[in-house]
Formats: sequence, C-alpha cells, structure tokens
Amino acid sequence: MKLSVFYNHIVKASEQSGVPLTDVLDKVHAYGIDGVELDLEEALTGTEAMKKRLDAAGISVASMYAFFDFGNQPAPEPGYAFIDTAAYLEAGKVLVIPGFIEETASPEARGQALQSMAAALNAICDYAERKGIRVTMEDFDDIRAPFSSADELLWFLEQVPKLSITFDTGNFIYRGEDELEAFAKLKDRTIHIHCKDRSLEDRGGEPRISASGIPLYPSPVGSGCIKIAEVLRLLKAEGYADTLAIEHFDAVDQLGYMEQSVAWLRRVLE
Repeated sequence: MKLSVFYNHIVKASEQSGVPLTDVLDKVHAYGIDGVELDLEEALTGTEAMKKRLDAAGISVASMYAFFDFGNQPAPEPGYAFIDTAAYLEAGKVLVIPGFIEETASPEARGQALQSMAAALNAICDYAERKGIRVTMEDFDDIRAPFSSADELLWFLEQVPKLSITFDTGNFIYRGEDELEAFAKLKDRTIHIHCKDRSLEDRGGEPRISASGIPLYPSPVGSGCIKIAEVLRLLKAEGYADTLAIEHFDAVDQLGYMEQSVAWLRRVLE
C-alpha cells in the first residue's frame, strides 16, 4: 500500500520546525510517503507552482478535498472547477464535503438541503467520470454534517450511485460509533483511507470535542484509541492495495508525528 499525508501537515511542520518547506517535503519523501492529500484552497494559491514543488520532491497528489455549500447553493459548477483542478494536478480521487446543516434547521429545510447536496453530487460524479476521477465523501466530524455516521453516508450512497467512500478511521468516534461496525457497512464502496488516530489523553494540540463532549486529541497513527490495526487487517482481507493517508491535524509536532506514523504503519503492514 502507498502512504500519503495531508499537505497541511507538511506546511505546519515547516512552520513548527523552521525547516524550509522544500526540505520538509524531501524529509517526508525519505520517510516513505509518496503522496499528499491536498485542500483545493491550498492548490489555488498557485496551482502550477504547487505541481512543480511536489514533482521536484517526487510526491504526487493522492487525493484532493474541498468544502462546498450545495445545500444552499446547489449549482454544481464550483464542483466542476474543483474536478478540473484535480485533473491538472493528476489526482485520481477527490473528497467532497458538500455542506453543513444547522441543528436548528426545520425538517423541511433539512430535507431540501439533503436533496440539493445529492443532486449536485450526482452531477459532479458524472463530470468527474469523464475526467477519470473518482468522487468520495467521508464521515466528517461535525455535528452539522449530515454525513458524520455510517448510516448517513449510506443514504448518500443510495442517492448517488457513482459516489464512493473515503473511510476516516478516527471520525466515527465523534458520534460514538464503532469504526469496525462502520467499516462493515461501508467497505463495498470504500476506495480511500484516512488513517486518523485519537488520544483520550491530553498530549498537546487542539482537541476535537465529540458530540457527547469528550475531548479527542491528535495522535500519531497507532498511538491512540482507534482500532486502526484491526481496520488494516480487514482492508487486507478485502484486497485493498491503494493509499493510506496519515492524518493528525493540530498536532504539536507534525514532523515527529509523521515519522512515528510511518514507522507504525510499516510495522503493521509487514
């Protein structure tokens, strides 16, 4: 399996360590990371320069992600532009966060927003298919996200036949859901993996507060409470041989966390 990491973590590692960005990219590649997960907003700061920077380090774009508000602004054209950027950067997969719904929304407003999101996703999937790009959604850890649980994602999969799943190991805990049970529900449509661990102990870094009020702190992969080793065994059994993306937003030592995460993943994969 190939390893990637969020480009955000590389930028933060440079800021935290004082090491130039190009040197951090070289270090990350030397660890054994061949790809990045790239935010559309990061790419748009200078798409051509971004491509040259990553190419020089021998790193590809494994997947791109972008935030939209299709529940309120259902026109899919911004999604088409996203796909065009992903195609330019040679990303084979994208992750779409289609929008959020406030908890105070009426059932009617919520239903309309969901239908608008699904319609936009169907159009974007059709457009992406022509470009050779797969469109995914993930279990996003926000109470306003109507796709933060496995069952909510299943609804989108039913509405959008060409949609696939990016399975984030560390986000199901946000809603108190077991990641192995979630995997059983979503495995048939899963094409990308975010390896995110969570610590229940304060190791530094900004925590994500779960829906039940539990602080979830960033953690190197394999050092927290998420059953990532079990997920990886299930992936092997399913024949998954694609990318594992290392994710630990808000870590206090991004470079150190990346090195630890790679070492743990290599041990488990062997």
